[in-house]
Amino acid sequence: MIYIITAMYWEAEPFIKYLGLKRDVDSTKFQVFKNDEFILIISGVGPISSAVATTYLLTMYKAENSDLFFNIGVCGCKDDKIEIGSVFLCHKVINNTTNRKFYTDMLFKHPFREGVLETFSTVVNKDFYIQGDLIDMEGAGAFEAASYFLPPHRIYCIKIISDYLKSDEIKGAKISKIINEKMPLIINWIMEVKKALKPLPKVLSKDEEKRLKIISDNLNLTTTMRYEFKKLAQKYKVRRGNLLDVLNSFINVECKTKKEGKMYFEKIKRQLCTI
Repeated sequence: MIYIITAMYWEAEPFIKYLGLKRDVDSTKFQVFKNDEFILIISGVGPISSAVATTYLLTMYKAENSDLFFNIGVCGCKDDKIEIGSVFLCHKVINNTTNRKFYTDMLFKHPFREGVLETFSTVVNKDFYIQGDLIDMEGAGAFEAASYFLPPHRIYCIKIISDYLKSDEIKGAKISKIINEKMPLIINWIMEVKKALKPLPKVLSKDEEKRLKIISDNLNLTTTMRYEFKKLAQKYKVRRGNLLDVLNSFINVECKTKKEGKMYFEKIKRQLCTI
């Protein structure tokens, strides 16, 4: 399932129309719209509202570890040289109130710009000290709540610039128009991510899976590296069959630093990529 959270109806409306979503009358706490593939919730403005709505959404609809979660909506930008309507994929999200930082594992190519999103609990203007490139009031709340349910490579914040931190620039119909223009770009990429993250075929034995985990833990691999390691291991087994021969040569390696772990990971990759 693909979950989407927006703060306002104006942000949700383009998705409801484009995806043909229908109101879920069983949801009485929040407005929820869905079809067989997507479920969208409108949270209301603010990090607390977005965190509560995210928790409600992923609990009520029984989110699984293989699902995807997207916080999508408009944002402010402190750089007025960046065009209104520009779409950003946020690789880092900052909660201005707590200074907590959240990171998406950027596994896939994408057609967007990248930036740092900072979430405030109040309306912001250019007089504020701002760490991020983009400013909103929902992203950090949604990301933190979603991270209790899903791994970081399945949680994304996509933001479309609507203003330069002047509240009188933001109008409801304008918000819908800005998002609607980018719908094909956003939905096409979401579907590409879904396709790429489809459960991999059951190629590895339980013993091979166990050894992959031991090596990944010993090398302190990131989520991105673990995903790449497993894909390479599966391809190697299909191609050559004797995967345990490669894994056993690294099973006792333990790394104390990330640099050392990356060095050994490169060695494993070279072996797994041999014909």
